[in-house]
Amino acid sequence: MTVNPARARLLRDLQAELEAIYRVEAQADVAQFVIDRARWEKLSGTGASEELVVVQGDDDLQVGLFLDDDVYAALDGAGGWTHRKLNAYLQALEGVSHFVYLTHRARVPRPVSRLELELQAEIDKFVLMLLHLGDAARRHGARALRRTLFEDVSFRQGLPPDADERYRKANALASFYCRCLEAKYVVKSSIEGLLADLRRMYRLGAGEKLSYAACGAAI
Repeated sequence: MTVNPARARLLRDLQAELEAIYRVEAQADVAQFVIDRARWEKLSGTGASEELVVVQGDDDLQVGLFLDDDVYAALDGAGGWTHRKLNAYLQALEGVSHFVYLTHRARVPRPVSRLELELQAEIDKFVLMLLHLGDAARRHGARALRRTLFEDVSFRQGLPPDADERYRKANALASFYCRCLEAKYVVKSSIEGLLADLRRMYRLGAGEKLSYAACGAAI
């Protein structure tokens, strides 16, 4: 599928930001893996506005990123940030986060669970938005950002029980971990420490990653 140049640039910019933060290279262009609604409905059609579809072939993985037209429309609009535009940005970021993490794991190679993908995407939302803030705003706004992303949230109705549980667990673990990051690095304006912690976390195996994320529960 050929993607509108402005939309392709948005996805590539998100990919570049994530790769820079974690010092990884997907070695694949996310914009080349975008699929349209017709293709998505054949492969999945879960009703989500964003989904990274993964199909296991005989020798490889087939990957496609779907974003609803409403997501692009909200991001295409001129003007400042609105709730609708922010929500669309986070959905696009989630899809790109899944893509970068999955392709990184495939290169290692290391298996990856759906819970890991969701957890990493939740962390990425917090981190990218945090790093876009100035130093003072970062220190004073981290708590409000965590509240917006992890506390003042609702989950899509009608999800299968296993998916609902996975989203809720990823949200809780990301909240714990980001609270840990805030206490250890953000309040001290230690960006290097923050990035080092994030990079270490990114490379942990599944069990280690989930345990490490829960460190914030003790703060």
